[in-house]
Amino acid sequence: MEETSDFENAAEQQLYARIVYHMNHLGLFVLVVGFVLYLTGMLAPHVPLEDLHKYWSLPLDQYLEKTGAPTGWQWISELGYGDAAPLLGVAVLASITIVCYLVLFFKFLQRGIRPLVAITVIELFLMLLSASNLIQIAH
Repeated sequence: MEETSDFENAAEQQLYARIVYHMNHLGLFVLVVGFVLYLTGMLAPHVPLEDLHKYWSLPLDQYLEKTGAPTGWQWISELGYGDAAPLLGVAVLASITIVCYLVLFFKFLQRGIRPLVAITVIELFLMLLSASNLIQIAH
């Protein structure tokens, strides 16, 4: 097993920080652009603004039934609608950790640090499993 000092992984830490920095800017930009497209009406909303007040106070199951709003990963098919377009920015922001861990996986693999490769593989597996929605919690 390779012994590492506190500063040996500094390059990976800086790389992680750069990825977070740039992806945050990208995600916020996409979020703002999507919201502007929604506010200006350049993209029509799935639920018209004049009808939105009718659905605000409904429980989720009734809201989904009455509006036909997508659930789960179906939001991707709705990106042409103004009220769904900002979700792409949210998705970029939510994917930052996965992107960082993918990059770290290859860096640790390149350096031959097996324990860190194993840890990143486990982390990636758990993140992708949770994002896949394969695990359902019964209510």
